[in-house]
Amino acid sequence: MKLIYSLLLLFCALTLGAAEPALTRTPVKGFKLPTFTKEGYRSMLLQGTEALVGTDRVELTGMNLALYSGDLRNAVETVILSPAATAELGPDLIHGESTVRFIRDDLEITGTGWSYDHRQKKVSITRHSRVVFQAKMPDILK
Repeated sequence: MKLIYSLLLLFCALTLGAAEPALTRTPVKGFKLPTFTKEGYRSMLLQGTEALVGTDRVELTGMNLALYSGDLRNAVETVILSPAATAELGPDLIHGESTVRFIRDDLEITGTGWSYDHRQKKVSITRHSRVVFQAKMPDILK
């Protein structure tokens, strides 16, 4: 992820004529940052309608984060949507104080004050959480 991010910063700096890309925050419309597994399979795709790209963080507006299976299937397993988010690129952490919608085939979670740790594959929602299970859960109350 760091290599892709470095290349993205270099591209933005060359395109916008920035003399010191590591010291600036570059605005980008239609931001996309894919990441891949060691085997070359897609791991996630971070997108935003707009972004401010800094040396170690990206501030996103209109975030859409797709998490993939990381194998030959290339299947989207989870989608995380939020109107505003910050991606900390070193620790692979994405978080926000605004609303979030976490979508999988088997459940949907909404709330505010959230974070996603890509290394641990962990989502935390601190406030106003609502969980809707799509899967059948017979005998759950027995």
